[in-house]
Amino acid sequence: MFLTEELEDKFKYSRYVLHVDMTFDNILELFELFENDSFPEHEKVLTGLEMLLFDYSKIEDLNFEEQYDLFKYIMKEFIDIDLDKKQEQAVKQAEGQPTKPPDEKAYDFKVDAERIYASFFMDYGMDLIEQQGKLHWKKFLALLNGLSEGTSFMKVVHYRTMEVPKATKGNEKHRAEIKQMKDKYSLLTDEEKVSRMDSQFDGIGNAFVKAGEKLNG
Repeated sequence: MFLTEELEDKFKYSRYVLHVDMTFDNILELFELFENDSFPEHEKVLTGLEMLLFDYSKIEDLNFEEQYDLFKYIMKEFIDIDLDKKQEQAVKQAEGQPTKPPDEKAYDFKVDAERIYASFFMDYGMDLIEQQGKLHWKKFLALLNGLSEGTSFMKVVHYRTMEVPKATKGNEKHRAEIKQMKDKYSLLTDEEKVSRMDSQFDGIGNAFVKAGEKLNG
């Protein structure tokens, strides 16, 4: 349980005890890495693992498959992202198989960075720049989810996720205002409104399809 367990960011691997860098800014940089198309997917895995492990030098001589499995383990156990499931989903989508519709994307860490910063300062008096290298990822998420409705971040999330009410007599102006705000704060480009990846971490899932192909190739 979050409130009763110590956040021990370490695990035993072979004869080593490996320590994971779970500071919020490091995890955000990891997500940015997987959204960067200038890196080959297998390099993203190796670079990501190096970012996550303080003790990377202990396992850098492992072959790619072993580092790939180690990276997936850390993502699942420490960041709660199951990349095997992401990969299965991406494969089904690529093959045109029916998949569960993704949840609507309510925020983007890059697009909403300034709003998140301002909202943390407003609600908690916390300067996230000063917290780089200090604040734990899980604590960051808990505080993010606990932001008050009056913060700029939560106001934007509210508009993105709210449904436009059905048209009734007299609510035309209200509906128009909601549509205007949803369009203003939309995370989608014109092309993405037609076809896009909705999940926050789908970029990682698709990258792992290609990384898996490298292993099998």
